[in-house]
Amino acid sequence: MGISKPEVLEVARKTYAINEFGMATCFLLVGTERGLLIDTGCGMYNIREIADELCKVPYDVVLTHAHGDHFGSMDKWDEVYMHPADFDLITPELDEFNRQKFARYPGMMKDFGTFDAYDITPEQLHYPEKTPKFIPCEEGHVFDLGDGWKLDVIHTPGHTPGEIVLIDPTTRILFSGDACNVNLGIFSTSINTALKGLLKVKAREADFDRNFNGHIGYGGSNVHRSMPESVLDDCLSIMRHIIAGTADVKTRDMTFIGRGIQASVREGHALITYDPNRIIDEGEEPAE
Repeated sequence: MGISKPEVLEVARKTYAINEFGMATCFLLVGTERGLLIDTGCGMYNIREIADELCKVPYDVVLTHAHGDHFGSMDKWDEVYMHPADFDLITPELDEFNRQKFARYPGMMKDFGTFDAYDITPEQLHYPEKTPKFIPCEEGHVFDLGDGWKLDVIHTPGHTPGEIVLIDPTTRILFSGDACNVNLGIFSTSINTALKGLLKVKAREADFDRNFNGHIGYGGSNVHRSMPESVLDDCLSIMRHIIAGTADVKTRDMTFIGRGIQASVREGHALITYDPNRIIDEGEEPAE
């Protein structure tokens, strides 16, 4: 008998990682006055049940970005914070496109070994039944959980136009969504724009020493850990080399998520996949 409920790990005091069957990880922080849920999973389980069980104070919900493996259970809440640059990714016009993306998830999970590790079925995949009210969450927003526990929002476009990360100086954790990890897809902006976003994170590196992205314990893996310490610098180095024209560029087949053949560069612990036609967009100021 496999695991039929998401695993919950306390990665810091009152800070919980909710691993939804190896497909996505949400993070719940429980303060004295408020809580904060970062992302809502891929839709294989009602994440609100777990959040309500663990958090007995009022809490906010924030999405790091508008991809289905991060907003799967968003319909369980009436209001959700998200950067406004991603609002248009979840619209009635895009509803069918998003449903088609959801339909690919079971095949991806099978390839990752998810159904071998967990007692779940593809039929459990839940597409949001409604869209909550989106509250703008822009650069500089602060989530105050009480007793000095505050998280800062940084806008890091690249993976999506409205991708954000949250820095928690109290627990010294960077919650990076899909913005800074070992397998980074820059699908929505130029490399130059993505570099500008991660340079803002670099400027705050004195405030964190662990980087938890939105997919710890990925696939059938039972290893739940933060990103390698060098991953931010690896991503920055790759982006600089791409812009300078000195990167060792390969091609990568991204057909499994509907993107076809893309360029990719690996360095250190990081792999960045991107559109080779979007290095620096016309009219953009160079990042450095």
